[in-house]
Amino acid sequence: MKKEIKHVNQSLGKNAPIGIFTGFQFAISILLFGGGFFLTFLLGAGMIWSILIGIWVSATGIALSGKRPYLFWSRIFPNVPVWTRGYVKYSSPLDKKKSGNKKVKLWH
Repeated sequence: MKKEIKHVNQSLGKNAPIGIFTGFQFAISILLFGGGFFLTFLLGAGMIWSILIGIWVSATGIALSGKRPYLFWSRIFPNVPVWTRGYVKYSSPLDKKKSGNKKVKLWH
């Protein structure tokens, strides 16, 4: 007789939500805000500019650490490269010597 596995804790393996952010995003934003604020303040900017730069850096970190960061990057780089496979007819170096050099005239 097989017993069914009961899930005791549904939140195992998931990130803890803090408001609309995950715990990981919240920690990243706090660290980035502190780093941006500290660096800007050390460079001689005022308190207001340091707070604004800290908010900007933490907002960028939140945008890049979300569930779908490609939505952010698709606005910056909208064209996705298209990779195709091409074929070139092989010609040996001996055949190239036989054909000789062809000089190209760029200007008349």
